Amino acid sequence: MGDHLLQYIDSDTVIHRADSLSKLIWVLVVVIATFQLTSTTARGLMLASLLFVALFVARVPLRVIVRSSPLIFGVASLLGLFHMMITPGEAAFRLGPIAPSWEGLITGAGFFFRLAIMVMASFMLIWTTDIRDLMVGLVRVGLPYRFAFAIFMALRFLPLVQQEVAAVRAAHAIRGKAARSPLQHRFRLWQRYLFTVIVNGLRKAESTAIAVESRGFGAYPDRTFVKDFHWSVSGLILIAIYLVFAGGLLYWERIA
Repeated sequence: MGDHLLQYIDSDTVIHRADSLSKLIWVLVVVIATFQLTSTTARGLMLASLLFVALFVARVPLRVIVRSSPLIFGVASLLGLFHMMITPGEAAFRLGPIAPSWEGLITGAGFFFRLAIMVMASFMLIWTTDIRDLMVGLVRVGLPYRFAFAIFMALRFLPLVQQEVAAVRAAHAIRGKAARSPLQHRFRLWQRYLFTVIVNGLRKAESTAIAVESRGFGAYPDRTFVKDFHWSVSGLILIAIYLVFAGGLLYWERIA
């Protein structure tokens, strides 16, 4: 698996054996259901179910989830805090000049759970799905293989970009001790990180374009694949379970 978070974790679990399109549909079901839910409790149960499936069904290592938590919960927390502060209403409590309202707490929690659930479900798709299988499945349902390959390349470049960032950070840390540098110096180092990563990314994109063109990619209207796509029973069951689960949460909200 390596030390990188945005890549497929090879394992033999029920979730890993499910076909890629079923898991993609499952992510859509989770996201759509989350936006239909109105209570913080229901959204919290949805997020808890994703964590349960990741840990005990897909057997994603806990350290991977912990190390991914800044990406999963970081932006969601900032968005939730922003809406918590700007939403007017009766103050729930006061902490110096900070006085969030009850409406702000509810609104902020709603934005937090929505974004966290979307990111967590997307990460589970990445952790449990071979992107080659996803590309083949998309072509099987009628998406032109050129667009499917573009999606494949975008997902394939995620761990490569993360590797570039880690390598550049390590190089600067060794030479300049970035972790102990003043804030202004660290900001300049991050500018250098960004420049280096962009340059290396453009170089990889150019190399990929040359390789694709030299192999005649896109010269024919259809493309064959060594590994065919098949719908899986476990994938369809996963969709059905979450349809029932989401329907139960919606029904519970209506009668509560």
